[in-house]
Amino acid sequence: MKQVFLDTNVIIDYLGNRTGFYDDAAIIMSLAINQKIKLYAAAISFATASYILSKNNDNNRIKTLIADFCNICKVVATDEECVNYATISDFEDFEDAMQYKCAEKAKADYIVTRNIKDFKTASIKVGTPEDFLEDFINQY
Repeated sequence: MKQVFLDTNVIIDYLGNRTGFYDDAAIIMSLAINQKIKLYAAAISFATASYILSKNNDNNRIKTLIADFCNICKVVATDEECVNYATISDFEDFEDAMQYKCAEKAKADYIVTRNIKDFKTASIKVGTPEDFLEDFINQY
């Protein structure tokens, strides 16, 4: 089963039902629900998602959305190892470096993000939600 790591922006697309981005994120979630893939996300992503979603949602709704999401997606600890990696990595963005280290810890086969340029030094395959779905369809 393919191990898929979701970047924060894809989580927000799904939880926030973002126009133009939700559908692909929802299909990826359905693949996980149907046990076609295993999903992972960094713990730090949920703090960021909560903050972004709080602009248009009440706190209880956000907590429910995240709790439901975490029933489908395994949360990877964002710990000292991730921080240390970010301080020495070639990633330009500190948070992306931490995300990448979490993806490595999860032994991810694929990182799904809408910001593929931020992961240009990655040795794990990186693609947009659309790229991932196309790759998935072509493999199965």
